[in-house]
Amino acid sequence: NTVKLVPASINICCRTYASHEIPDRLKDIPTSANPRFFDMVEYFFHRACQVVEDKLVEDMKSRVPIEEKKKKVAGILKLMQPCDHILEIQFPLRRDSGDYEMILGYRAQHSSHRTPTKGG
Repeated sequence: NTVKLVPASINICCRTYASHEIPDRLKDIPTSANPRFFDMVEYFFHRACQVVEDKLVEDMKSRVPIEEKKKKVAGILKLMQPCDHILEIQFPLRRDSGDYEMILGYRAQHSSHRTPTKGG
């Protein structure tokens, strides 16, 4: 068996429909020394939009013009971005040393149009 390896730097896709842009306030996240967690999450959401937007437009089966497909994909991505629900919970934890500590946890739910919801 012969295995052919393709260098990771080769861009196989020729078409570029993507118009999604990372907001200016997030553009320095990849090089920041200590970015906030929320900013990193937002940055990677926008970066993922840039990566998948072309594929989503091409995979759309309807017979509408490309511009309409691009608008629909952009609309879907805008619907996915905001968080639908956030649950905050605190509970006590007794350490092996006998000390008590309050643990704070969060659960965020996105895209509740389809369950179970995604989030963490």
